[in-house]
Amino acid sequence: MSVAPARLHPFTPFVLALAVTALAFLLPGPWGPPVLYLLVVLVLLAGGRGGAVRRGALLSLLPWIFLFLLHGVFGEGNRGSFAGSGLAIALGQGGRFGAIVTATVALTDAFDPSRFLDAVAVRGWSFAWAYLLVATLQAAPRLVARAHVIAEAQRARGLRRRGSIGRRLRALPPLVFPLVLGAVAELDDRAMALESRALEGVRHRTPLAPTPFRAADAAIAVACAVAVVASAAWLALR
Repeated sequence: MSVAPARLHPFTPFVLALAVTALAFLLPGPWGPPVLYLLVVLVLLAGGRGGAVRRGALLSLLPWIFLFLLHGVFGEGNRGSFAGSGLAIALGQGGRFGAIVTATVALTDAFDPSRFLDAVAVRGWSFAWAYLLVATLQAAPRLVARAHVIAEAQRARGLRRRGSIGRRLRALPPLVFPLVLGAVAELDDRAMALESRALEGVRHRTPLAPTPFRAADAAIAVACAVAVVASAAWLALR
């Protein structure tokens, strides 16, 4: 979510994503969450992260349509017509959802496993928990990439996925079984690699190229903390 994510500390994108998530629930509707979403979009576009904005919008499209129909059209008392109060509810919840999803997509795009693990090593935190987080964030992209490779390989062998429902169902086992077996084999290989590198036997690890915590990172962290605390205080005093 930063203008130059490679120059920021690896923890800063997490701070930004958590702050956006907190503000999405603390800011009052119906205009608070949409304004937050617009701000997230503008920051990402200014930083050249238009891909994250597009993917966030695509992921939010169906929930936006559902919220519009649920509250704006078929809400209580609307009787199939547009209602101002229902549209306001849909706007607030849609902005909240869009801000969180877009911030999360931007976080995954800016995430660098090697820089993150170096930052964890500098602070002496548990490498096992850090690796668990890295593996979780990388699981979906690796599965998608592996699925594309398997699909292309099976297509080269004559597999046809288009056509009738029966043909589509028959095409599933040649695609799903290699994907599952490959994922299980990769887990076993990773476990052996981590064990050979003494995952639990080394308490203090030496980072290869740690990223310093600069003034910009501190300013972003302070600004996020102030915004969240101020929003929580304002909400409590309303």
